[in-house]
Amino acid sequence: MILILDDHPLVRQGISSLIRSYWKEKNIFEAGTVKESISIMKRNPVDLAFVDINLGSESGFTLIRWIKDQELKTKIFVITSSSRQCDFKYAQELAVDAYVFKDAFIDEIAYGLKTIERGGKFYSSAIIENISKKTEDERCLETLTNRELDILSLISQGYSNERISKTLYISEGTVKKHITNILSKLNLKSRVDAIVFANKNNYLIQYAINKSLKPDMRKEG
Repeated sequence: MILILDDHPLVRQGISSLIRSYWKEKNIFEAGTVKESISIMKRNPVDLAFVDINLGSESGFTLIRWIKDQELKTKIFVITSSSRQCDFKYAQELAVDAYVFKDAFIDEIAYGLKTIERGGKFYSSAIIENISKKTEDERCLETLTNRELDILSLISQGYSNERISKTLYISEGTVKKHITNILSKLNLKSRVDAIVFANKNNYLIQYAINKSLKPDMRKEG
């Protein structure tokens, strides 16, 4: 059985048509949200999941992590419009089986299906070429120190300066200095701007601080 997760019905239909031309006997499920996808997978053994990363207010990475946490044998074929280096790197960390841009030619997607069917992994050549290209946000984030990344992450979770101070065991004055540096380096004007920036680049930030921020500092409460 095959699952297609994409928040655009026309895209789901297009992928479904392609799959039917390749595997006529396969049952295909379509979902527009992560919740729908998980519900389907709890009831049905899904062999292959086509997953878009950008789902409006959600991320396809949520489903991919769930699949990995459940230790399912489902193969994961990411098909996305995201050209962000951090998304591809995170997908690699999660060991997805294929990663292709939505504007890829049908032949390339078909070749990707054949590759993973044989047990291999397929990453579009366009993605490999794009790895060296960084977005402005990525370049700005690279200027932040580990401590500044910690604080930016906590700001995005709604932590006050006092709470950040207690969490990281530093003074409120030091917190304020770090925030001033963060705003300057990211070319932002306010704390609200920092929150918006952090939410937009959530996975990039988490990737960057993965080895520097303790797990309990990422949570609220």
